[in-house]
Amino acid sequence: MVYHALYRKWRPQKFADVVGQDAIVTALQNQIASGRIGHAYLFTGTRGTGKTTCAKIFAKAINCLDHSSPDPCGECEVCRGIDDGTVLDVSEIDAASNNSVDDIRDLRDETAFLPTVCQYKVYIIDEVHMLSTSAFNALLKTMEEPPPHVIFILATTEVQKVPATILSRCQRYDFSRITAQDIAGRLRYVASQENFDLTDGAAQLIGRLADGAMRDALSILDTCAGVSTAVDEALVRRMAGVTDRAYLFEISDAIAKKDAVTALEKVAELRQKSVDMRRLCVELAGHYRNLMLASLPQGTTLLAGVSPEEEAAYAARASTPQAEAVRGIEAFGEALEKMGRGTDQRIELELAIFSLTQPEVRPAAVTVAAAPSVAVSAQPAPFASAPASPVPSTAPVVPPFEESPRPEQENFRAAPVPPAATTPVQMHQERRAPVQAHAPQPFEPWHAVLQVLQERDPALSSFLRGSSAYYDGKRVLIECSETFRDFMRKNKETGRTLKSIILEVSGIRCNIGPYEPKQTDAAGQEVRPIEDTLKAMQTLGVDVVVEDK
Repeated sequence: MVYHALYRKWRPQKFADVVGQDAIVTALQNQIASGRIGHAYLFTGTRGTGKTTCAKIFAKAINCLDHSSPDPCGECEVCRGIDDGTVLDVSEIDAASNNSVDDIRDLRDETAFLPTVCQYKVYIIDEVHMLSTSAFNALLKTMEEPPPHVIFILATTEVQKVPATILSRCQRYDFSRITAQDIAGRLRYVASQENFDLTDGAAQLIGRLADGAMRDALSILDTCAGVSTAVDEALVRRMAGVTDRAYLFEISDAIAKKDAVTALEKVAELRQKSVDMRRLCVELAGHYRNLMLASLPQGTTLLAGVSPEEEAAYAARASTPQAEAVRGIEAFGEALEKMGRGTDQRIELELAIFSLTQPEVRPAAVTVAAAPSVAVSAQPAPFASAPASPVPSTAPVVPPFEESPRPEQENFRAAPVPPAATTPVQMHQERRAPVQAHAPQPFEPWHAVLQVLQERDPALSSFLRGSSAYYDGKRVLIECSETFRDFMRKNKETGRTLKSIILEVSGIRCNIGPYEPKQTDAAGQEVRPIEDTLKAMQTLGVDVVVEDK
């Protein structure tokens, strides 16, 4: 006798056997009982949640010769023929391997013929999102006006890839992940029928490892039963390749104590045991999420898929600062993103852990250096003898900040025009040499500004995420893209919001502008755009005429 895997042997044959999809099952049964059968259905959800299984049960139920129940009887010739594949009126098509337009054209041609045995011809198209664009176009007209004897059931795990024109012609049912408790209950039933000795702890552990997929849970149970019919938690851990999750608490406890050596030694130990670094990073991100939830009032009730022992461990760490938990989630999330770009997984994980053991750098307030003032005679005598050298003032005078521009002015402006000279000598000197502006310095409170901006205006904050800013004594210059620069020019209110936050965080009233680093040539001389050069020539009194070529 040929052995059948448990997920095939115990595949539900009627709606009552479907686990965790009560709302969908009830809706389908009501349609069958009332005779209100649609012409197209879309079943979407993660793997192993019962999409194709419900499609087959539905196909049998609407064609079953026994109409006493919305469930298929499983005994008539139609039900048995659909199960063993001898009835060709119900076709299951794998769109992953039959995704060309020719395959759909053949299907479309078949729909013109009446069913031979059944009342309806049912086409179950699995992984329908794999169809090509031309194949979807070929299917579209048939789904819009199908023959009365044809029903389409589309199943997919990536509904976002299905065209909207197809979605609008289907009744959509979203299959949710099956809870660990429901999976454990089904596993205990299967184990009792197969004469397995399955402990409650092992059933719960398999339910958590399956991540909402009943098929995965039955496959894990099948693997464990191949070793021993007495399946306990230790056997499940060994066969599923997982270890006791206490290592997550050991790493987080070491991080909380700022003990980088202990945390990294634990990572090295796990790697020596062939634990996947990416999977460990995912587990740590989920672990810090649980720590964040546990720190909330009654937050342990939000924990899902954890054992009672782990729930008690999280409750004991409820005093973990929420900011540290969020920082851990962000650090491991960034590490996962970098791992996806092909960087070394172990290094990225170790960098994330090491960064969490270091104190978080708080932005410091900006101090503006005071410039000494020099007394200048208002009306000098051109032919008088040279006066005595003036005594410099010992009290430095801080130049006032630039006033906020009027609403009709642009927030992002060109560099400020040098103040007009008050003496002929000064005017001559300013014409001989351009005014030397202060070099912009990094604006330290910028990180704090972005944090406040994230809370008050997330949309504006998304433009500035990861940006830097500089301060030149009068303006905060922001490193930004051309898109953001145009956005700020058209939206005065956002500019005022940003300046008010800067004032609130740093105590500095200033304008804002784009930061454009100076470009130098090979000799180290500043390269100025041609427009700036022409403006400088006009300032010096040179007539500049631009001719159109």
